[in-house]
Amino acid sequence: MPVYDYVCMDCHQPFEVVLTLTEHDKEAPKCPKCGSKNVEQEAAAFFAVTSRKS
Repeated sequence: MPVYDYVCMDCHQPFEVVLTLTEHDKEAPKCPKCGSKNVEQEAAAFFAVTSRKS
């Protein structure tokens, strides 16, 4: 399952949430620190692992 990075716009606490694609499309999660739903998803870096060598 994908891990999504969020930041709370009220208390500025960054946090990660593991969600299925269906859960991610429903609604934003609550901040674990203050319980606010005023959160924004942050852009996250990622890399792909393949069996081919470049």
